[in-house]
Amino acid sequence: MSRQPDEWWRGVCLLADTLAAVPGRSRPHRYRLGDGYLEVRSDDTRLSDRLRLLFLECAVDQIPEDGLPRVGCTVHAPAGEEFALVVFQDPEPLDQVAFTLQVMSDRGYQEAASPVPGWQMIEMPTPGGVGHMAVSGDRLLVHRDTPWQALVGSLAMNRLFRLQRGMVFLHAGSIGIRGQGLLLIGPKGAGKTTLSLALAARGHGFLGDEIAGVRISSLELVPVRRSLAVRDGPRAGAVGDALDREAAPYEPFPDGTQRRRAYADQLFPGATVMALPLRRVVFLRGFAPEPSLEVVAPGREHLSMLTPLGATLWGMSAFSRTRDLLKIITEVPCALLHPGPPELTAELLINSLEV
Repeated sequence: MSRQPDEWWRGVCLLADTLAAVPGRSRPHRYRLGDGYLEVRSDDTRLSDRLRLLFLECAVDQIPEDGLPRVGCTVHAPAGEEFALVVFQDPEPLDQVAFTLQVMSDRGYQEAASPVPGWQMIEMPTPGGVGHMAVSGDRLLVHRDTPWQALVGSLAMNRLFRLQRGMVFLHAGSIGIRGQGLLLIGPKGAGKTTLSLALAARGHGFLGDEIAGVRISSLELVPVRRSLAVRDGPRAGAVGDALDREAAPYEPFPDGTQRRRAYADQLFPGATVMALPLRRVVFLRGFAPEPSLEVVAPGREHLSMLTPLGATLWGMSAFSRTRDLLKIITEVPCALLHPGPPELTAELLINSLEV
């Protein structure tokens, strides 16, 4: 359990200034996420290692001068110090407390009263009680015995997503079949990862199984590849063979499950692809003994099944984003898929695009 904020809260300004003056020794890690870049320099190896684990397939050596938005994240965490200072470099000002509470509303974060002018406080639930984060402008100060890395990593990613206003980021899978992009829409456990990997095992493209990016003007799918977290259960035989071949390790998740961590290009070299034209939106429904696919005219029910990330809604009017979502399902053919056995489902989806 982290120490209570009253032990250090009144000295927060001095603490932050002292840490900011310590030169960092970390080398930068850079990622392309959608149509933007994230650069992280972190003296805290837990944060940098976690981001590398999640976004290794999005890593780039350099950030080109191509005009795309970028966000920097610098973590001052000198060895032996009890605190870490996180500083964001961002082209637009942001109310970090309001943003955090809205974008990560499911994590139990709360704002608490601060006795120090110019600083706000976020309370974070932790396994041992409640942790605290001090916030002022683009600076965050945390006690290092608080598990803060997940919050900061998510905040860095979402700060970048919110700058990409020509994109919509969805909780969805995205795959490519013979140069045609498909969105797989469904809740957790609906089969997005299972079907995406079954198709990758057949030589088709893998753009991502958790987050999908759509360029609204051109209706293109943009890869956002996180590392895979594969649940045990039905899957294509080639997928299980590849997981075993690469000795993909099990990792415990907050929901109490164990999942196998791997990368799509590690399992199926050549499966990763770049942006593709979006040619079909597939809504995953309940599992069935035999898969079935039905072309549908989109309606309000299907619009409600699209689940944009909170960051992609930030700073946009409800009308604008609803218009963008409507464009996706009205200008792209839609279908309902009842998944069955993974290999049969993958074959059905491939064959449906030949009609």
